[in-house]
Amino acid sequence: MPLFSRRPLLRASLLATAALVAPVMVLAAWPAQPIRIVVPYSPGGSSDLIARALATELSRELAQSVIVDNKPGASAMLGAELVARAAPDGYTLLLADMPHVINGSLYKTRYDPIKDFSALGLVGTTPLVLVTNPNLPAKTLKEYIALAKAKPGKLNLASGGNGTTTHLMGELMKQRLGLYITHIPYKGSGQAMGDVVSGQIEATFATAPGAIPHVRSGTLRALAVSSPSPLSTLPGVPTFEQSGVQGLTVTHWFGLLGPAKLSPEINAALQKALSNSLAAPALQQRFAAMAVDITPATPAQFTQRMEADSVRWARVIQDAKIKAD
Repeated sequence: MPLFSRRPLLRASLLATAALVAPVMVLAAWPAQPIRIVVPYSPGGSSDLIARALATELSRELAQSVIVDNKPGASAMLGAELVARAAPDGYTLLLADMPHVINGSLYKTRYDPIKDFSALGLVGTTPLVLVTNPNLPAKTLKEYIALAKAKPGKLNLASGGNGTTTHLMGELMKQRLGLYITHIPYKGSGQAMGDVVSGQIEATFATAPGAIPHVRSGTLRALAVSSPSPLSTLPGVPTFEQSGVQGLTVTHWFGLLGPAKLSPEINAALQKALSNSLAAPALQQRFAAMAVDITPATPAQFTQRMEADSVRWARVIQDAKIKAD
């Protein structure tokens, strides 16, 4: 065969080989530096605790340091935007939770919570707990509802801020039961719970990981949980449905996101590392102690859940005429 006729075949062979080798080279070089998980809240909250537990297992899986970087501010939008604008190289991730898809109904975000991110997987879910100061006369949900109806506008319900899950859960309860309770927004759930503990506010909704230590110590009383079934970590506390209240079964989710346009190879490697981490007995024990259920879901299923929650809570916000701070 003449030499000039061999060149196209040689060029095609080289291109095919390069296409096969390139993904291998990407994974061989990654991760070559520490990976950071951005938590868009202050240290000590549910997202922070979950991210730190997850980071420990991911470090083992990836044989590379995984650090938690707290970036609170702007109702969790500061940290989310940082990840949306990050290079899609797999070194900057976001531990997102439900407000990630709620904020767009309250604020003009500079990113799309779905399109500007790569969904890597659902990490876990946890219910919300209606907690009160122990000195409040109402010792059950039925008694709390009766007290609120007997004193319309007199009881206060704290939240971690306008548009937060703890706020929207309160609005959903008020809508379902026709209650007139005054909403008191705080800049964080920790502050809200602190004032309920001190007796300045009667009640608040809190995620289970944040509520459990206070309930166990007796500084807060739990009236009901929003899970489909009771929690083993809160024995004796009924669900809303068990207390005769329908439509308040809500689970607060936490998920891992990366920037949009992650390479397929890095995306797949992160999904595998996340799946293996969630299967680790040590992580399962830590999550169980916090009442966080590991909820397996594919990236597509996780995306569908985010889209559904965006629609659900947008309706609550519209019906309650909730405005941004």
